[in-house]
Parts: sequence; structure tokens; C-alpha cells
Amino acid sequence: MTEVRVRGVAVGAPGAGTIWHYRDEGVMAVGVWTERIDGRGEDAEPLFAHRVPAAEGIVGVFDGLGGSGAGAACELRDGTRRSGAWVGARLVRSGVLSWFLDAAARTTSTDAVARTTSADGTAVSDGTALADGEAREAAAPGAKPTEALRTRLVEVLADVPAPPRSKIVSRMRRWLPTTMAAAHYRLGGEQAECRVLWAGDSRAYALSRGGGLQALTRDHTDETDSLQQLVQDPPMTNVICADQEFTIAEHVLLLPLPCVLVCATDGFFGYVETPAHFECHLLSTLRAAADEREWAERLARQVSGYTGDDASLSLAALGYAGFAELRESFAARSQEMEARYPLVRAAEGGVDREWRARTWEDYRPDYERLMPATAEPG
Repeated sequence: MTEVRVRGVAVGAPGAGTIWHYRDEGVMAVGVWTERIDGRGEDAEPLFAHRVPAAEGIVGVFDGLGGSGAGAACELRDGTRRSGAWVGARLVRSGVLSWFLDAAARTTSTDAVARTTSADGTAVSDGTALADGEAREAAAPGAKPTEALRTRLVEVLADVPAPPRSKIVSRMRRWLPTTMAAAHYRLGGEQAECRVLWAGDSRAYALSRGGGLQALTRDHTDETDSLQQLVQDPPMTNVICADQEFTIAEHVLLLPLPCVLVCATDGFFGYVETPAHFECHLLSTLRAAADEREWAERLARQVSGYTGDDASLSLAALGYAGFAELRESFAARSQEMEARYPLVRAAEGGVDREWRARTWEDYRPDYERLMPATAEPG
């Protein structure tokens, strides 16, 4: 019988939010969930599930869109009314988990046909070991798993009937709207096959000591520059919802082990000075932690100190012998990041634009190296 571990130990983080942590052979996981306003958070709980014998799992985050889905959707038994965004994020989380647990909806890694490129764009033959910070792009034949996932999400969202439409409702209004970023991984030898699935502006990353934090998704916005996305917060062109067409974007890679997969909502990465500083927060809290629980606690406190939104994060450290090895493997990278990209407090007029641009120009090449080639949904 297949054993499935869903999340891990859940505890309250001192002073901020809720955290989860998990450890098994070759896998450690951390989850963080915080609310901007107590009791009003619209992010769903971060997702982590791991199938032990199959050595595969999934991490994911879901950001209910309170602006376009602010209308009340349901009333709980205690009388609390919840928005469509709150309901949508949680329904999509349950749909993604059920899709992952459904063996018929998945292809096997042995069916994958790899189209291999290294970090510098040169060809690498199948079977060649990947260097830290490199990846292979892989494509599975047959029907795309994204089709089965989209069908599952349409089904779960249909369980909540939409209220009557107002004649004066905004065109931007959506029913049960949410973002999603998930990474489904399979471990094999010295590599992990990673299928990244997303809609909207939540993100998935690979974190390695050689490549640093590397984005595996592109936001579904017309603006494609990550620094400008941070500054402007542009509107999304594709989100999951019950009353409009949506697409699930997909990016499949083979990543060298060990590595860390990170999924986060914009509460984590959308309120930092530059994209480099999200990695700074990840590594500084890792360096100061004694174990995965303390890392989660420090992340929760850290994000609560700078964000202006609900924030959720789910990460899985793959291929490490233990937390001490994980922490030690990033020690040099953490010190390098701290020296190259020191945190700059915003002056009265805001963060210096030239400093921001220089920092992003320096950090950008490695950050974008594993991104999919296009941001076009569908």
C-alpha cells in the first residue's frame, strides 16, 4: 500500500502565523502561512504531500484574489462569512492535492523524453550529470497532465454556485478567483524530475548553492520584467476562477540533486527591495536556524516584518542528508548574498532607483536562467 505523507507537524509560529515542518530520508519540507489581518487571510494553507515508496511529492501555494473576488461566498457554521477569494483558494488547493493523489492523472518519469540544455545553452546528451544550477527541459508524450488538472479544478469550483450577477458589477470581478504555483517532483538517482504548474503571479523557484534562487515560472502579466512587476504590481492576464476560461501553464525540468524547491505567494517576494532580496531572506533565516522548525519560525517572523499582504510559502529540500548539511551547503552563498546585496532601508523618497536597477542587472542572469521561454498562457 502506498504511504502518503501530507504536510508534517503544524505549529503556531511565535509572534506570527502558522508553520509546518516535515523530515524523511532525503526530503525536508517547510510551510509558512501568515495573515495581514488576523482572521481575514485569503491565501490557502501551503500544500506539501510526499509519497514515500514512490519518492515523489508536491509543494504548492494558492493566493485568493481579494480584489476581484471580494464578494461574500459562504457562511461558516459559526456565522463567519468568507469571500469568494477565500473559498476559491481552498477549493483549488483541495483539487490539486486530489489530482496529485490520483495515479491515473500522472505520467511516470520513465516515460519522459528529455530535451537537454545546460545553463549556458549548450547541448548535453541524455544521461550526463547536471552541474549545480543547471537543468534539463523534459517533455512527457501523450496527454498533458495539465489537462487533467484543469478538468479537476473546474469540477471542484463548480461545487459552489455563483450568486446572481449585478448589472453594475465590474468587468474585473471574478467568481472564486485564485492564483496557483505548484511543483510536482520525482526523485531518481542524482536528479529530480520537476513539473511546475501555475496560473497568475504566484511563483515557483529552484534554490541551489551554485545557481542561487532561480525562477521556474513567469507571471501571467503583460509586464515581463521581474523588477518592474515588483514596483508596479501589474494586473494579471490569467487566473483560476469559476466563471471565466483559464489555463494552467507548465514547465518540466530535470534538476540536479541536492536542491530546494520553493513555491511562494507575492506576500513573500512582492514586498522586497529587489528580486535578489527574497533569496537574502531565505538564506539569512536558514543560516540562523538549528532545524527545519526554527527555519520556518524565522521565515514567518521575517515576512511578517516586511510584507503588506497575506503570505504563504511551501518548500522541499531534496537530496540532503539532514538539516546541518542543508545549512552548511548554503553558508558561502548566504555570505556572498549578504555582501553583494545588502538590505537598504527605504529613504523618505523610497528606495533609490539606480541602486535597484544596478542590483537587478547584476542578479538577473542567474535568476532568469531556468525560466520558461514565454509568459503566454495557453
